Amino acid sequence: MSENKAETVVPVNPGSDAPDLLPDIPPKYAPLEKQPYDRHFGLRLATPVPETHGIKDICMVRKGLAVLIGDVEHDYAHSDLSESDDVVKFHFRYSGSSEIGAEGGELEPVDPMTFGVLIQPSGMKKIECFPAHEHEQSVTLLCDPHFLEEIISGTSLLKTTPLGQFLYGEQKDMYYCAVRMRPEMISAVRSLFETNYTGRLQQLQIEAKTLELLCYTLDQLSKMWSSPGSDKIPLRQKDIRRVAEICEILENDLSTTHTINDLAKSLSWNETQLMRVFRQAVGTTVHNYQHRARMEKACELLANTELTITQIAMNVGYEYSSNFTTAFRKHFGVTPRQVRAERIPAIM
Repeated sequence: MSENKAETVVPVNPGSDAPDLLPDIPPKYAPLEKQPYDRHFGLRLATPVPETHGIKDICMVRKGLAVLIGDVEHDYAHSDLSESDDVVKFHFRYSGSSEIGAEGGELEPVDPMTFGVLIQPSGMKKIECFPAHEHEQSVTLLCDPHFLEEIISGTSLLKTTPLGQFLYGEQKDMYYCAVRMRPEMISAVRSLFETNYTGRLQQLQIEAKTLELLCYTLDQLSKMWSSPGSDKIPLRQKDIRRVAEICEILENDLSTTHTINDLAKSLSWNETQLMRVFRQAVGTTVHNYQHRARMEKACELLANTELTITQIAMNVGYEYSSNFTTAFRKHFGVTPRQVRAERIPAIM
């Protein structure tokens, strides 16, 4: 995370809204050196236990919406047990792995580059187990039920989905489901660890990227839970892991155009089922996913390297730089030359 982040925590009057956040602060974390809470920049937390070291920053974005940005080294294997008030958590795991579940229940894996929905009714205890030598970088959106209900009012998410059931008081057990992050989600999460500003500009960037993540999340959940047949054929953990494998293949070899036939053969998967499950899990087609991954990678290379535009075009699968420029401008609204000239790392 940005080295400047600690400088932004400054004193304010005692009437701040910090107490509203405290119940959902992760266990074993405490304010760093008894620093005051600032309603604009939040609170920096540190873990005092010997198994881990690192920090988590918690900031209010809107009334009913907070963001928790964590960068923690888990030196030894350990487990965290926590009880939360009624809250919905959208968790984005950038690096590091763990297992999560209700106390005494079956644990589900939390893998890198995934985002998960955690619904934890009041009084329900959650356990999370971390292996040794894991570097966890994660972003968690903490959403108050009233805030969420207002946001999704009138949408399909308020119907017979796990989110709607929770808001109507019908979800009594803890619910957790994780899927692969879309490229634009990965970009937004990364930007929260690499804030380019200090002071009020940093506050604006955190707010903007948090709201962007929330939009992406609700959009993807709407497609996952509301697509034709999704209520009849729920995603299996095995299928989610297959989707994650496909995403890794697409992201790690951007210079190659992977066909559905090739992917299906490599995973011994039926083509029709692959396309249906991928779209349900990720919210878009295989083709669109790879296109977005190519554009995000190209933007990153333009902003942070000295590679020529032609070299970048070839790295992301375009034989001709003119075709790459056309696709890039259509996707971002600016040309590769504009990004290179102005070094715009945050246009995503």
